[in-house]
Amino acid sequence: MRLDQQIDLMKEDIVSAIQACIQIKSVKDVEHAAPGAPFGPGIQEALEWTLALGEKFGFTVKNVAGYAGHIEMGSGDLLGILGHLDVVPEGDGWSVPPYSATIQDGKILGRGALDDKGPSLTALFAMKAIKDANIPLNMRVRLILGTDEESGWADMDYYLQKEEVPQIGFAPDAEFPVIHAEKGILHLELSKSYAASFPHLVRVQGGERANVVPDVCEVTLKGIADQVIAKQLKAFSFPDGVSGELKNQNNEQVITLTFKGVGAHGSLPQKGKNAIIYALQFLRTLPLSAEEQGALDFILKYPGTGFYGEGFGIALIDEPSGRLSLNLGILELSSDKVNFVLDIRYPVTYKRDDVFLPIEKIAQNEQYGIKVLNHQEAHHVPKDSTLVQSLLKAYTDVTGLDPFAFAIGGGTYAKALPQGVAFGPVFPGEPEVIHCADEYITIDNLLLTTKVYAQAILNLAADPENR
Repeated sequence: MRLDQQIDLMKEDIVSAIQACIQIKSVKDVEHAAPGAPFGPGIQEALEWTLALGEKFGFTVKNVAGYAGHIEMGSGDLLGILGHLDVVPEGDGWSVPPYSATIQDGKILGRGALDDKGPSLTALFAMKAIKDANIPLNMRVRLILGTDEESGWADMDYYLQKEEVPQIGFAPDAEFPVIHAEKGILHLELSKSYAASFPHLVRVQGGERANVVPDVCEVTLKGIADQVIAKQLKAFSFPDGVSGELKNQNNEQVITLTFKGVGAHGSLPQKGKNAIIYALQFLRTLPLSAEEQGALDFILKYPGTGFYGEGFGIALIDEPSGRLSLNLGILELSSDKVNFVLDIRYPVTYKRDDVFLPIEKIAQNEQYGIKVLNHQEAHHVPKDSTLVQSLLKAYTDVTGLDPFAFAIGGGTYAKALPQGVAFGPVFPGEPEVIHCADEYITIDNLLLTTKVYAQAILNLAADPENR
């Protein structure tokens, strides 16, 4: 109980530190990359700020060329805690400024509050609580801070080549109790060029990241009367939370529409409402050319059918990890080209080619080019392993909640370790707000999570009498 009381006394420091970190806009910006800042100045600032905090607490810190960094305590074999400081773009629909770290109704709101600045810093404060309590450890505990988790893991690729790799550890970047299996992740880009320009479709643009369900899609049209579009828009049946709006037109009869959906994490497309899909469904009600209709029909038929790969005939499922998921994350359609990106999460007993080859065949038949942008193999740690059981015990002892291990479609840094699992911070039954507008973490959960992580470190890295 001494750690719990100590953590309660750190409440104000934990909250203010997480607010300060959220207020740094750490979105990837390769256009402004520089030595020591491979992913842009915002991410560099967040990394340097967090390392400085760790140094202030008396830990050993290291900045690994701006790709990642770590904060370490103790001696012996290495236990890794793998978090990240980069965030997805803020998107639309916020009720507060997304980098304000506003406190409202017992919550800290801001991009990164839950994914993954808040949890990463709770792990740091858990380490501080153990240090301040002078509890001896028989392992080194290293908090590894990544900077490119949301965009392809170039950070972790670099870090693991340069630094010692922990054999066991956890990523505070998903859900409690313990995630022991993570599906494979495959990002594919499909594209097709047309010999002649489309007569009506000037531009369709939706999504910024493959791993986010797009909440906005912008459409530019020409050569169709605005009265026709307005009439069809009024008659079109959108589901709750989805809308389409005629924005403006000019003397050249160029018309802009904005479609809004509901964002969600790309591994859970069924939790969102994809603005791209609804935009294309509406466009099919307009008097388009046969070639334009064909381009839209291809997208609606294949990636646009269902959430589980039904359109491509890859609706795979297994017992350890459940169903495959497919998210149409990005669409860029111009007057003579179509380009879109898919985020696919496949079950742990399958391989990449079980997914890729059926899609490749369809793409080739339809004269689409196909490119693999990113691939991560599936990952699995047995439920009866010491790692999983130690974390489940920490979770139950601190929270009193039932322990169980399960699988997810999301990919975490746990995959980077021989024995790694995802561990928190979202508790069972809580809403999915990662990658959404008004992302938040409650202050109560910040403290509870810090206590769980502190106990987890003790279970894994301290002798029994010190746990």
